[in-house]
Amino acid sequence: MTAETATQKAQKAQTIASEPVFPPSGNTADWLKSVTEASTKLYVGCWGKAIDLAADRLQDQAAYLKSLSQCTDPAEALKLNAAFAQQSASCLLEDGPKLFDSFRSSVATIGLAK
Repeated sequence: MTAETATQKAQKAQTIASEPVFPPSGNTADWLKSVTEASTKLYVGCWGKAIDLAADRLQDQAAYLKSLSQCTDPAEALKLNAAFAQQSASCLLEDGPKLFDSFRSSVATIGLAK
């Protein structure tokens, strides 16, 4: 066994330290190659439906706030509030299965389900 000198050890350490952990790529879109088509379809399918449902709930809230801003009677405001709470609970119960169905159909589309 040969003993390394302090200079050789220092040079070896310097060489290792100068090598990049992640080598640079010539193309900025190289990271896209690592994303599989299946995972992309799954992600888009699920998030697309979630964003669609969120947009619907935001429209419901906007309509509620518009109605609330136009009411003049506190009793009418309470009725609007109760109706909106009931509608929100109903939508929550309907949206859960829609999200699950979207996920299930996305999985079936990409062929992960057996």
